[in-house]
Amino acid sequence: MKNQNGIRKTSAAAIALLAAAGTLFCSCAKTTPETEADLTASVETTAEETTEATEATETTAEATETTVADWRDTIPYEELVLDGVAENVVVTTDYCYIESEKYVLFFEKDLGIPGDFTTNIDAIIDEIEVETGLEACPSDFTRDEVSNMSIYYGFNPWDNVSIGSKIPIFFFIDHENEGLIPCACSEYAVFINYELYSDEYWTTNYDRDEDWRRDDYINYTTIAHELTHTITGRYANMTSIMTEGVAEYMGRSVISALADEYPSIGETNEKRYLYDEGIPAPVNADNAEEVFIGDYNEISHADRGAEYVTGRYLCQFLHEKFGDGFIRDYLKISKAQNLPDIYSNYTESDAIKYTNAFKSTYGEDVFTEFGDWCVENNALQNTDGVW
Repeated sequence: MKNQNGIRKTSAAAIALLAAAGTLFCSCAKTTPETEADLTASVETTAEETTEATEATETTAEATETTVADWRDTIPYEELVLDGVAENVVVTTDYCYIESEKYVLFFEKDLGIPGDFTTNIDAIIDEIEVETGLEACPSDFTRDEVSNMSIYYGFNPWDNVSIGSKIPIFFFIDHENEGLIPCACSEYAVFINYELYSDEYWTTNYDRDEDWRRDDYINYTTIAHELTHTITGRYANMTSIMTEGVAEYMGRSVISALADEYPSIGETNEKRYLYDEGIPAPVNADNAEEVFIGDYNEISHADRGAEYVTGRYLCQFLHEKFGDGFIRDYLKISKAQNLPDIYSNYTESDAIKYTNAFKSTYGEDVFTEFGDWCVENNALQNTDGVW
């Protein structure tokens, strides 16, 4: 679930994005030399200033690289080491982290991390990149520091931590049993997985009546879903149908693709519950474009779900028609046109802009074709949902 306002299920104001963007404005005064001597002096001075500016830039670049490389030495928490064996669970006893090529995992205490956890996350991110045609860590995506998560911790244990364009992925415990749920945005991904609670913490803080909360496998589908939000969000905005649809599609497709090679992901593929949410009305060639424009905006948050299943089938259709990377060109157009975020601030005029961008990417008849595809494949025809 993408949530830009917060990730408490019971409170929309639980957490705010604290990443700030700044613009540096430079003004230069032009001076005209009056004599040849003045001109020569001016050229020499300019050359010296250019050299100094270049050296300053190089120094700044070195300092930036050093900051990113040495943040580990500025915090009092250790890097967690896993051995790659699923059964060898490491229980966190304090805040800790794991750094990889494309992300940093941030843990709090009392979590039980399987030994193959990072192996599986590496594989998931790599597969998302293949199927979306997008890089997880684009060079033009930067941040000053990792987002402040003190709403959970009570303080910010990762203050002044900078990891460049890598994805910060946080794993929390819902200590107050408030119904916290996973969410993600371009800045980070957040997970509350009961399956990762240590056995001791679980038995101490939960009773047998709540065993339903905790599956006997790690739900890597949810992890793939939320990481898709983060990766796609680093490129451009999308509608609700496309935002949740792409994430829902990748959550299923990525896990299926990796199931045979990665045993723990295979277990998720075998045991996960897959369900099609109900929709207000069947989708066909006559109304598919209207559905896309409406974006299920009239449905209350409590009854959401139609955008997930509609977007997922739309992505399945696009993947069958255009292959891997089907989302990449659409995001390029969305970014080039600077289309606004309508996920939580819907306007019909903005939705029409997205619809036109969609047509320019996939063809003028794309919605008619999708509606026909839905009828032919018995997709999005059941208003009650389907297991």
